[in-house]
Amino acid sequence: MKVSVDELLQRVNIIDVISQHVKLRKAGKDYMGLCPFHKEKTPSFTVSVEKQIFYCFGCREGGNAINFIMKYENLTFVEALEHLGRQYGIEVERKGDRRKAGHYDALGRLCEYYQKGLKRTSLALEYLARRGISREIADEFRLGYSVRSRGTLKAFLKATEIPADVFLSTGVVRMKETDLYDMFGGRIVIPIIDVNKRVIGFGGRTLEKDGIPKYVNSPESSVFSKRTSLFGIDRTKKHITNRDEVYIVEGYFDLIALYGAGLTNVVSTLGTSVTEGQIMKLRNYTENITLMLDGDEAGIKSALRLIGLFAEMDVNGNMVVLPEGHDPDSFVREKGARAVAEVTKGKKPILDFYFDHYAGREKMATLRGKQAFIMQVMPHIEAIRDRVKRRLYVKRLSELTGVEEEHFAGTRTYEVRDGVPRANAAKGMIERKVINACMARPELLGFFKGKEVLCYIRDDDVRELITRMVTCFEQGKNLDVKNFIETLDKEDLKGLVLDAAFDEAGAGPDEPEKVLLDYFRHIERQFFREKSKKITEKLAEAERSGDAAAVTELLEQKRQVLTHIKNNFL
Repeated sequence: MKVSVDELLQRVNIIDVISQHVKLRKAGKDYMGLCPFHKEKTPSFTVSVEKQIFYCFGCREGGNAINFIMKYENLTFVEALEHLGRQYGIEVERKGDRRKAGHYDALGRLCEYYQKGLKRTSLALEYLARRGISREIADEFRLGYSVRSRGTLKAFLKATEIPADVFLSTGVVRMKETDLYDMFGGRIVIPIIDVNKRVIGFGGRTLEKDGIPKYVNSPESSVFSKRTSLFGIDRTKKHITNRDEVYIVEGYFDLIALYGAGLTNVVSTLGTSVTEGQIMKLRNYTENITLMLDGDEAGIKSALRLIGLFAEMDVNGNMVVLPEGHDPDSFVREKGARAVAEVTKGKKPILDFYFDHYAGREKMATLRGKQAFIMQVMPHIEAIRDRVKRRLYVKRLSELTGVEEEHFAGTRTYEVRDGVPRANAAKGMIERKVINACMARPELLGFFKGKEVLCYIRDDDVRELITRMVTCFEQGKNLDVKNFIETLDKEDLKGLVLDAAFDEAGAGPDEPEKVLLDYFRHIERQFFREKSKKITEKLAEAERSGDAAAVTELLEQKRQVLTHIKNNFL
């Protein structure tokens, strides 16, 4: 049986949905966490269980469970419905674009095709065995192999009954002249799977000793971006959350080797340096991120580049460096799981490692070498927000270079800023309380009937929003927050509703009514005082021009306005 959007929202618990992606903590009757949609140090992302909505008081993103999934997963409204429907086993009445859904379906079928290819290819199975990858681990990560047979591929594509152009649109299946082929022919294929267990892309590793390139990734698409995706996150996110730490490595087989050795709270980048988008995703599970990189110059500089980003996002960034000549995969195969556990004990903050790495180098004995080191390290010290920590690094820099601490006294002090404007306070307190009162007690909207009060509201957004609320009330529609925001097409209006929803206006049972009546008096008084002021200005102009008739009419208007003010507001 298909259900409506309203019924879906009734069945879905927003805490269950959001806590899969954001680390939440109880804060009174609500939950709070770091916003996944902008950088912040102090949590301003709030989730209401009672109202089944979320709202960030920093970037002003908010909405219901559907809106969260749309924003977080970059989905259309219809795709978000499908996502939640699949997760909760609910079929939703819907219409809309099925392009992304087609991509997910095609990529999922290709993954199954490659898995079957691996099971019947001894060469590929032997290769994995040599790398210490068991059948169980291969199955767990859904590893596959692309058989070099266009006939086999053609038969598979036909059996899926998915149009060929859908497979072609993924960029994995391609056409040469009139023949279809896939880009991974002759390669081990590693599926890249998102946190919702959907295949979004693939990586391919050649079996040829001198094969070029060694690794290839499927092209970016509407469902796949290398800069924001992380290999292994589907399997490891629960371990990351449980251990409150994540290790980042640089290769598919590095991750698989560590996972098999018991280091299961790990993810891998996809042939790129660690990006801001990847850190933003990981920060939803933990604030403790450790890089496990090669100990060469390139690896150290790559880690150093992240110090500022980690500081800005209030992430505890550490680093583990493996013995020279090893990557995580080779280290596990040669030294074993116990050695991995031992080497992780040697992790240290990235900046500490940088100091240690350069402290004993010959060039640090020269004036030029010290100057170069100071120039390199100072921007990273300046990026540290914690004043005590920053001073300790300045002290260490002074000891290392012999330059007195006072010469670094100009070190910039960073204020804690979220980097986004806060909600407008002027259009906040009164309007929030009024909107909250109307949402809490929809019957109070009847007070607007037959009155000109709506015309007196100067703020266009507030006037439009309350007008819509009155219309919904008169038509007998649901004014529950999570449903009402779906009727609003302007983000500013949604923001007003969500901002108001978290206001604590309705303390007592009579409070909403009092708030609304006080607001009526406030905007009416404001309207008539402004009207009186405008009449006075026109009166002065009429007197200057000698227009006696206008003066008489304006005096009468002013008398009526003053009488209204006296009778109603004094």
